[in-house]
Amino acid sequence: MNKEIIKYLSGRFVPAVVNIAVIILAIRFIGSAEYGKYSLLFYSVLLVITLSFHWVQVSILQFLSGTPRESNVVMSRFFDLTIFSALFSTLLVVLLGIFYFHLSWMELSLVALFAFLNHFYLFHQAILHAYHKSVRTAILEGSDQLLILVVLVVGLFLFQWRSSMLLFSSLVIGLAGVLILRSLTRVRGLLKVDLKHLYWDSRFSSKVVEFGYGVTLWLLFSHLLMAMDRFIIMEYSGYREAGVYSALKDLIFKCITFASFPVYLSYQSKIQDHWNSRRRQDAWVSIKEALSFEILIFIIFFIVFMVFKQTLFLEVLNIPEIDVWLVYLPLILAAFIWQVALLFQRFLELFFRNSYLLIAIGVIVIINFILNVIFIPVYGLVASSMILLFTSLLYGGFIVLLSVVAGQKLSRE
Repeated sequence: MNKEIIKYLSGRFVPAVVNIAVIILAIRFIGSAEYGKYSLLFYSVLLVITLSFHWVQVSILQFLSGTPRESNVVMSRFFDLTIFSALFSTLLVVLLGIFYFHLSWMELSLVALFAFLNHFYLFHQAILHAYHKSVRTAILEGSDQLLILVVLVVGLFLFQWRSSMLLFSSLVIGLAGVLILRSLTRVRGLLKVDLKHLYWDSRFSSKVVEFGYGVTLWLLFSHLLMAMDRFIIMEYSGYREAGVYSALKDLIFKCITFASFPVYLSYQSKIQDHWNSRRRQDAWVSIKEALSFEILIFIIFFIVFMVFKQTLFLEVLNIPEIDVWLVYLPLILAAFIWQVALLFQRFLELFFRNSYLLIAIGVIVIINFILNVIFIPVYGLVASSMILLFTSLLYGGFIVLLSVVAGQKLSRE
């Protein structure tokens, strides 16, 4: 792995550990019902931001990585789009908070502020990534997560605040803190925007949409796949059941993603290098080599989980009712299959048109939704876990099949 990858992985360590700690603290001390409410609100904000802003974020990475830092006009146009997106997203979040979640004014203010500030955090994060500022990216993300953890711990143990709004207060203070820090530690030539004139450039905006819509739609579908079952469980069984399921699902997916991410990131770079060097057969060999590491990671994770699962459910999370193998085992398998699919997908993006992948995940989301609506009212959490495993197998199988076809084509070249 090169230095940039090592720096990035080091920067991801603190956010990953804090994310896991937040889940454990929240489900244990705030309770399943409040965590369920937080999870649904968080995913609502995430879905809205993905739809309204992610295409801007993707375009920042593609535009600015090849643009001189002195290009103030481009930077200002992206900042203008960020402001428009933030206002639009916040309005949608407020409407959801009023008409679907029926939030109080204090709750609504916190969730809306989280949605608004998130755009500017993501804006700065994208700029730092575009200019390969790995250390500053790590400082930005690490500071945010540490502030979140500090506020959460203080709220729980000093003020005895047991509410989902404590989590959103932590998120808001974390975002506000790092944005202030970012404003005090600017790099010369890295960020120059005109804050006096807000301007809508239709031509520039259409180019941004053209660059970013594919990745945005795929990410939106993947978030829907992770979120839909939570909403359906809440509608039929309430926030408590949704919270128990969300905590387990979040914990498993975050742990497996963090464990697998070094393999994904290092081999993503290797595959890209082989492809650009016209050694496409070597790119296919790298994919199969990475898969062997993914399988090893999964085996280690599965053994560790099975050894400590009783302690995890009874003592750490305090949710013994979730210790059902038809709930946790499908989630573990689904998380692993999803990581394998992402690994193969990076290879396919170089070989096939992205429309194939978009159609595939769109169909999977529809199937997942229909099956959840039919079976969750009857079988509860078991149905949601099994359906996620089934749809992950469908998508992963399709991705692997396309990869094998691509690999055979390369072998004949």
